[in-house]
Amino acid sequence: MKKFISIMLVLCLTLGIMVGCSGGDSNGVKNGGIKSNDLKDSSETQQRWLRLPDTSTNVCNLVINPDEYSGNASGNFNRLPLNLGLLDADKKVTQTLNDLIFVVESKSANGVGGTEVFLPVYDQDAEDVNTRYTAKKMTLDVDGTKVSATIPGGDETSTQNITMREKIPVDFQTDIVAVIDVISSNNVKWKVTGASQKPTYSILAQNDTDATGHFAFNLTEILSQQVTPEDDISAMTLNVTIAVIGGDSPLVFQDYKVLSIERGFQYAAADASTTWYPYGIVSTLEYPNGTAAEVMDYFAGYRTVARRITFKKDGSFYLAGKVYGKLTYDDKQNLMIVEGNGFNYVVSPKRKQYITFYNSEADMLSRSNGTTEPTDSTQYWTVGCGRIEIDTDLYVSVALDASAPVDQLCEEAKDAVGAGMTAKRIERNIAYWDQYLAQITIPSDLILASAPEKN
Repeated sequence: MKKFISIMLVLCLTLGIMVGCSGGDSNGVKNGGIKSNDLKDSSETQQRWLRLPDTSTNVCNLVINPDEYSGNASGNFNRLPLNLGLLDADKKVTQTLNDLIFVVESKSANGVGGTEVFLPVYDQDAEDVNTRYTAKKMTLDVDGTKVSATIPGGDETSTQNITMREKIPVDFQTDIVAVIDVISSNNVKWKVTGASQKPTYSILAQNDTDATGHFAFNLTEILSQQVTPEDDISAMTLNVTIAVIGGDSPLVFQDYKVLSIERGFQYAAADASTTWYPYGIVSTLEYPNGTAAEVMDYFAGYRTVARRITFKKDGSFYLAGKVYGKLTYDDKQNLMIVEGNGFNYVVSPKRKQYITFYNSEADMLSRSNGTTEPTDSTQYWTVGCGRIEIDTDLYVSVALDASAPVDQLCEEAKDAVGAGMTAKRIERNIAYWDQYLAQITIPSDLILASAPEKN
């Protein structure tokens, strides 16, 4: 019955929003201590839309998941979408903008699939050895597929390199991905670097860390940020080095290899699971190659919606978005500004890595025909999230309005994801809804029959 009261209470909130009933049902009672978290709903019948109640000074003309608000289903939960709608004075949806922000997984995430282009042979006496290292200062004890690298003498600053000798061609038509499983580091640090020749570039795929686990580094992607159109990339080759830093303790790793994997992005095969709260909608999804994320969409203002993305499993995430109008990109402020038909909106993605613009969804998914600057035909954009620690949050926002000037929307979008403001804003949203719920009236038959008991 708790879920029933949750849904019915939302209907009462909607009535208050639409017709301004501040006193509520004269036969009702106050809410009896219900807090916003008491209304958490993960059921199949949960409400999946959200908007702010109007006040005497503010009117909310935005709704999250407008299709659900209108009684339909969005049908695109396999990409963790942020869908927004504009409402008219009668609170009817006049404009639906789906997939304003969504999350895709690189096909090369976690080094799944592909073709092996390098598998190391560590034995320096073997005829086909393709690694090199300083044997006098580093010992490699090969046990099956496991390798233990130790720098003797307890020197915390010593660095020894294991470098693959064989050169790997890079043609940028596929992703070259280095994969390593670090079993234990025992406080010994390690990093992954690379070097290309003809032309010459350097790559830092992983800075000094003592982390363990499965790591996949898209070397082509990292390298592409340094390549200019004038470079002769057809002659480019690549070497990769694992550096072991520290002393007297082994770094144990296995499955060090380099793969060539088809370029592209992919959605998940299944829909996200969602949980509704009065202050936000939380969705979680795992992608085919093991990447997993949780997002919470919430109002940062009466015309600004923010998204918190929490990474639950390592992988290769990209933020993406559909464009509804003419897109311009402000590189200095890192803002995507869209002028639509009767509305403007601004996206503040925070990240700037590997930003690319595409003219169609097919081009985006295949990662083909992308440009570094938007054109009049741009329909989609993607931004790389880089390597982010598990359970670390990333924020992105959309400021949308039918009449506000672009410069004002830019400031609101930036403010919504400003440093130090995001977590506090969510806390304030919870407190706002707790206070709001305490002031409304709920119909007596529902509150007395099925309301959660006061803690």
